[in-house]
Amino acid sequence: MLTTENADSTPEITEPSSTGAVARLLEIAARNADELLAESKAEAESMVATAQAEADQLTAAAQAEADQVTASARAEADQTLAEARTESERVHAELERSRTDQIAELNRHRTTVLSEVTARQTALEAEVRRLEQLEADHRDRMRSYLTQQLEQLEPQTGE
Repeated sequence: MLTTENADSTPEITEPSSTGAVARLLEIAARNADELLAESKAEAESMVATAQAEADQLTAAAQAEADQVTASARAEADQTLAEARTESERVHAELERSRTDQIAELNRHRTTVLSEVTARQTALEAEVRRLEQLEADHRDRMRSYLTQQLEQLEPQTGE
């Protein structure tokens, strides 16, 4: 018994009557094998194409996400750097103002101290002059007194 396909692709059982039938059967089997092989190849190519498309899509999405993350990181780094520079400039300006204020305060204090020292020096010089005058006056009075005492003693010794 042999199986063959009729026009609507349903197998049909026939009796082997000749070699022509066997050849026909082999031809049908070869055609079925070729059709199955072609369908398998087409399905495989479709699967490869689908997989390649999905891979390309995933690669593109991953690249886009990587680009977005990189851009975001760069923007954040730029912002952080700008903030750091701004803070640095602010601190520098504040330090400069502080330094200027301290210099001004030191100059005021120096001027005050120098004025006080000058005033004290003037007062001490005046006191020295007063004491020198007092000394000179005291010497003159002592000399006069001693001269007077000596004059009073001399007439008594001469008597």
